[in-house]
Amino acid sequence: MKNKTSKFQLALVASAFAIVGVAAVAQELKEIVIETPRVERAKEHSTVGAPIDIISVTHRVTYKDIDVSTRLGAQVLETRVKDSAKAACKEIETLYPFVPAGSSSCEKSAVDKAMLQVHQAIAAAGKQAK
Repeated sequence: MKNKTSKFQLALVASAFAIVGVAAVAQELKEIVIETPRVERAKEHSTVGAPIDIISVTHRVTYKDIDVSTRLGAQVLETRVKDSAKAACKEIETLYPFVPAGSSSCEKSAVDKAMLQVHQAIAAAGKQAK
């Protein structure tokens, strides 16, 4: 039993490092990761409970071709993020048409989460420009 627990803990730690690594790589590549909110849907129905599928769509927006330290560059990046969030939400609605997910709430959630990365990128570019 101890061996199974150790393997699980090792997998958990490896997953954590992978997530942190993806964020660091995304910033180096000058891209923003946009992820639609996770939508849950029942896989099968039972009296005890239903297993849940976690569904999301991820898009990446690059900004290596713009200077986000300028006001215009920051606006261009924000527009790209909003457009990509809209496309990602439309994609998830197309892939899973019977899953209830409000388009406007999907877009707002995806944009809000991605804007944290946008603001970090703009702040970092501002520091480098000085």
